[in-house]
Amino acid sequence: MIKKLGSVPFLNSKPLTYSFDKGLCLNYKTQFYYPSELLDSLKSKETFLSLLSIADHFSDPNIISLEDYCISAEGKVDSVILAANSDINKLETVYLDPISKSANLLFKVIQENFLNNKVSYSFLQPKIKNSYIPNSGQVIIGDLALKFLSQRPSGLRIYDLAELWNKETSLPFTFATFNYDIDQPSNEEVQLLKDSFEKGSENIDALIKDFIIENNSQVKLKILETYLKERIIYKLTMRHIEGINLFYRLSSKFAKWEKRSFNNLL
Repeated sequence: MIKKLGSVPFLNSKPLTYSFDKGLCLNYKTQFYYPSELLDSLKSKETFLSLLSIADHFSDPNIISLEDYCISAEGKVDSVILAANSDINKLETVYLDPISKSANLLFKVIQENFLNNKVSYSFLQPKIKNSYIPNSGQVIIGDLALKFLSQRPSGLRIYDLAELWNKETSLPFTFATFNYDIDQPSNEEVQLLKDSFEKGSENIDALIKDFIIENNSQVKLKILETYLKERIIYKLTMRHIEGINLFYRLSSKFAKWEKRSFNNLL
């Protein structure tokens, strides 16, 4: 039986899941989902372990996170942004991304606690060529955000949400961690993850080359190199957990969480 590791179809996950993606783990493979679909795939046992958003981690009382790897940033992340046609302090409307609960909540936390503006929210599928009403912005995640950063559509300002978070809290922001549902992965499976990340880290340049080919060179090489080699932090630390728990408290106004903290440790 092939066991499936749930992940997202974004460049930032590739160093973590390298061996699973390449078929180097016997009887294991990567199954890709959008972030909003990963929790359901884990609960239905389609996957034995999934790279869940931090919002999904808080959403289920039985979900437990491993405490070694993550997708995070301390400062700019480049792939979770707000593209706006006005100054961020003058926004009246913000379009949320239908596939990303955590990024949407991160903007709401920043808006409510650090900017203190009144805005209305709606959902809109992000696209490079979207047109927006005056004084509006769009939350955009993943590889599409990297394309926005590289192409800089005319008339739009780009705000990095992880950078805004870090400026106000001095803490990293953690977007996702590996989670399981009740059935804990074996020590051998955890070792497979560790080996996978080591191999992925050794092959960053190859991953970037593949991405450029697959995306018809829509993102500049320098942006991709900075992204994987400097922006993304993959090791979970106590400072990360401190940041996760602060986000839990600040986002509780917008969501009814099923946990009391990260892994219910507090």
